[in-house]
Amino acid sequence: MIPLSEASDFDKLYTHKFYQHNEVYLLFSKPIKKGFVEKSKTLPETGRDKTYSSRVSEGALPKAIQYYRMWFRFLKLALECEQKQIEVVISPNTYTKRTDQENLRGGVTYHVPRQTQFLNVDREAYTGWDLDDVLTQTFDKWWKNHKHLFQASLPEIMETKNIRTDENHVYLKIDKRQNWQDLIPYLSEHLRPLINQPHKYQVKGKGRSDQLTNRYNAVVCAMHGMSAKDIFTARECYIRAPNEKGERVDVGGSLAITETKDGQLKYSGAFQRQYKGGIFHLLEVCEGRFGKGYI
Repeated sequence: MIPLSEASDFDKLYTHKFYQHNEVYLLFSKPIKKGFVEKSKTLPETGRDKTYSSRVSEGALPKAIQYYRMWFRFLKLALECEQKQIEVVISPNTYTKRTDQENLRGGVTYHVPRQTQFLNVDREAYTGWDLDDVLTQTFDKWWKNHKHLFQASLPEIMETKNIRTDENHVYLKIDKRQNWQDLIPYLSEHLRPLINQPHKYQVKGKGRSDQLTNRYNAVVCAMHGMSAKDIFTARECYIRAPNEKGERVDVGGSLAITETKDGQLKYSGAFQRQYKGGIFHLLEVCEGRFGKGYI
């Protein structure tokens, strides 16, 4: 932290200007426009509960598929940043006003420098993901060949010749003459403790789809050289309000922006909240996890 008067023009660059200065160009990672509709039926964003399960085709997901789509997008962005050696702004530069002993009336404005980092994705954490395909393919195409990493297969009646033991399945031999009411206590005692084991690639937390989209768009749009105002006022509605009511939502469905005493909209502060959340997810996918939660 240094007095603002001592900071250089480069030090004071806004985040999007920093990326412009470094000539950042993203080929595979694009912001998500409003109106992007999943091909599958809308599913509960909180994942599985007593009533719903996020089922797709022949398997069952612990969470709605939108979560895995966003994991994929953040991971694609991390891989592209790694490949192109993009210096990622982890914490944007900011300012703070401090009162010193020599100047008790006015105080001094200090410049808090940005923090940057080059990303490295943990390859060992993504066994079976085919990360080269993650970088270059769409989620829908990639998912067709990799959904088995996340889905629990649905129960089925097996023929003896098709039984292949593995660590993900339990095989039972049940006499067809067994009474169903007598069978239930046995399944509860012996089978239930073996079921609902954690997934190797498990989405943590209960973040909302719009919230994850906002955070992703804040990072990607900034890397594409868009200012905070450009991002929030774009016709594509890159930053959208979650399904909630109250002061946090403006007319039209965008996130509410606070104002200065002069009536100027404070886009920068609203942007930084979304951007920092996006960076949190970007860093966590580098470690092989997603959705842990950002405070």
